[in-house]
Amino acid sequence: MLYAGAALATMAWGPSWIDRLMPPLVTGSVVAIIGFNLAGAAVSDAVNTDLAIHTGSDWARLMIAAATFLTGALVSIRLRGFLQMVPILLGVIVGCAVAAVCGMFDPHRIAQVKTAPWIGLPPFQTPAFSWGALLTVAPVFIVLVAENKGHIAAISSYMGRDLNPYLGRAYLGDALATLISSLGGGTPQTTYAENIGVMAMTGVFSTYNFIAAAMIALLLGLCPKFAALIQAIPNPVLGGITLLLYGIIALMGIRIWMDAKVDFSHHKNLAVAGASLIVATGLGTKGLTVAGMNLAGIPLGTVLALVLNWLFSIGERKK
Repeated sequence: MLYAGAALATMAWGPSWIDRLMPPLVTGSVVAIIGFNLAGAAVSDAVNTDLAIHTGSDWARLMIAAATFLTGALVSIRLRGFLQMVPILLGVIVGCAVAAVCGMFDPHRIAQVKTAPWIGLPPFQTPAFSWGALLTVAPVFIVLVAENKGHIAAISSYMGRDLNPYLGRAYLGDALATLISSLGGGTPQTTYAENIGVMAMTGVFSTYNFIAAAMIALLLGLCPKFAALIQAIPNPVLGGITLLLYGIIALMGIRIWMDAKVDFSHHKNLAVAGASLIVATGLGTKGLTVAGMNLAGIPLGTVLALVLNWLFSIGERKK
């Protein structure tokens, strides 16, 4: 509801209040934080949680991740036409083929694919009221406002088109999706930077493309066998492809700074971007736990960038 309120305010009065709250210094930091924060997950999937190579199995995982990454990257760089638009799919297919040759598929997950039904409904659940949950989750809308703003800025940069006038609609769509999903017991929704990485690689930004993807996803959501098939993809394949996607996300943040000509000889800019990046990356997905509430690196780094920018801007002279 708070997120929808921010959306309606943006649609009524324009995105200028968001621009003042989150200048390119902050939005670039937020987008870069997302990419760097996910780096640990990509590398651990590509190698292992210990980040150590001791056995032949570890070498095989590394080879699978490398084959997946190189396929996706080379398809994006070298091929033309339709094939250039599906580098992620081709990378996953090649990675899975190498994993099959190396015997890296989990037999238990393969068995789940065989036994899973073709059609099934998700476990719907009615909502329950909880002040504790509300107080924990409600402030997250501030992070989503910043994150979505950063995503829109990244897409604008790649398209060479100002999408700021549509920011309010983006917020409202995000808020409504979360409300509908949560009423049925689903997870909260958010925009996913991984998809921005895919758009940047393929050059496909068509709205109709995403409407079609949403419809297909809804249908596949009613197919437990497809869900089991996705879960059967070996971690090294996911690691190889996310190395590509998460790296693109991090560079999007840097591109936002470059396009806006953010001056990093200015000590305030160094402090805001540097501190938020280091804190968010250092915490990673493990996060910081305070009084029983866990704050992951991305939301904490986002809030830190916002607060530091506001704090250090007090009394600042404008040129």
